[in-house]
Amino acid sequence: MQRNVLAQRQQIDREDADLLKRIQRSDQRALGSLYDRYVGVLYPFTLRVTGSNEAAEGVLHDVLLHVWEKSSSYAPQNGSVYAWLVALSRMKAVEKMRAANQKRKQESEGGAQRSASAADTKQPAAETIVALKGYAEEVRNSLKSLSKLELRLLELSYYEGQSQSDLARMLRIPLGTIKAKMRRGIQKLRLSSAEEAK
Repeated sequence: MQRNVLAQRQQIDREDADLLKRIQRSDQRALGSLYDRYVGVLYPFTLRVTGSNEAAEGVLHDVLLHVWEKSSSYAPQNGSVYAWLVALSRMKAVEKMRAANQKRKQESEGGAQRSASAADTKQPAAETIVALKGYAEEVRNSLKSLSKLELRLLELSYYEGQSQSDLARMLRIPLGTIKAKMRRGIQKLRLSSAEEAK
């Protein structure tokens, strides 16, 4: 069963890489296929980070635009296309949250509000769901290796976009300790992920 899921994931990774090559040749259908494949995963993720349907839709738009304009920035040695899309989504969501916080400050001083564009929310194909469940299971197993503090720090940083300095102030823990705990947590995740891949 596990070999079957691994084989499916490898097939999906190959298909994703092919879609990116086609996107680099300005194939709009390939971009649509990539979007259809992952919107059902990326939208809930960006919604969790931003806490707003409108912001999550805006993030997906920004991610697609980035993929369309800069698909050559994908580096296969750094992970799968799926991992790249998740990292892009996180980065764009954190940027959007920071911009929203800045706007709130400006609004309190009389600034204007801007709306994000809407995006279609189609479901990914069944084989993609199976493969992503395999990824999710690996992540859950990896997270079990973290202490409660390491997990909380990474959650606050990853999902809420808190900087290490913010975490130190908020939790009243020295900045050096925050950095060490986060570094140790990330190392544990990498080790656990590497063992899963064997």
